[in-house]
Amino acid sequence: MNKTIISSIGAALFCVVATVNGADLAGSAPFQFRYDEALSKLPDQVAPKVPGAHGGFAVDNKTGEVFFGLKGAGIIWMSNDLKEKKVLPVTEPMILEGNFHNTTVLYRGDGERFLALPDNEKHRVYIVSDEGKLASVLNSPMDLNDYYGGGGAFNPTDTEYADGKLYVADGYSAGNFISIADPWSASWTDTYFGGKASGAREYGLFGTAHGITLEPHTKRLAIADRANSRVQDFDFHGTFLENVNLPAGSLPCDIDFFQGNVLVGCLRGPSGYQSAPCYVVDKDGNLISEVNPKKDFGLELFTHIHNAAWKPVYGKDGKVEKLYALATAWNPGGFAVMEVVK
Repeated sequence: MNKTIISSIGAALFCVVATVNGADLAGSAPFQFRYDEALSKLPDQVAPKVPGAHGGFAVDNKTGEVFFGLKGAGIIWMSNDLKEKKVLPVTEPMILEGNFHNTTVLYRGDGERFLALPDNEKHRVYIVSDEGKLASVLNSPMDLNDYYGGGGAFNPTDTEYADGKLYVADGYSAGNFISIADPWSASWTDTYFGGKASGAREYGLFGTAHGITLEPHTKRLAIADRANSRVQDFDFHGTFLENVNLPAGSLPCDIDFFQGNVLVGCLRGPSGYQSAPCYVVDKDGNLISEVNPKKDFGLELFTHIHNAAWKPVYGKDGKVEKLYALATAWNPGGFAVMEVVK
């Protein structure tokens, strides 16, 4: 199935920044955003490393905690309410020096929590405890196919944990495969899918398989095909299910889901845009809101967005009390927290 949301943009592309009770809002209801400067501050010791940020963060949807892999700093932990932040006591050089392109939370069968950190520069994926201790490393899947066996590059850009397996998107290589691993034994399965597309209409193949996210309700893997400004859905076996076209030139880096609504962080934007937006798309594929951190809030670092994720804040009863969107900028790097204002 093929969808396009270009014709569904409507007023969302023309939303303006309004001032309500002295606070600047951007976007369209029910997803209007307000920048939270206080919550956007990171620990002082990592400030020099933020301009080099090339990665993203993982939200633990069980606890609300956030983990952010940052080159030169290691791993930053954030509390459920985003008011507490600290750098994990990492000593392993590979973790300190890794160019973490994204972060994924995964729980082992015994309930222990780990992180998967793809490193596109060192050509590997690290499995790390939630205290920052290195558990294992996945190197290039040399035996998987002729591409890797022949010395093809392995430059992973994102991972997702689903059905007990780790799906690894090799978006910065000529292969553009989605490889599947057992993270607990640090071994590759003999299954993969995808590959490099030569044209935007080749469904099941990718221009840049940049981000991969599990849709929790439909149990699909949604892959941000950045170069082709689209999102492709697959089942756990790698069978292509659906294609959703985003506005041409938007270059989606990654997507995230919350109650059926999709947050899309874009590297650029359609023709005429001077800085990158985050889109909100509903479950029917309609673009219902947009926030542009540089244009709307004056965040000069946010010419390009490299990652965006929903951040629900959970109360003691497990119910969502507040909703934020987190975003990282690229080249130079930056970090922003935006509250969804009801």
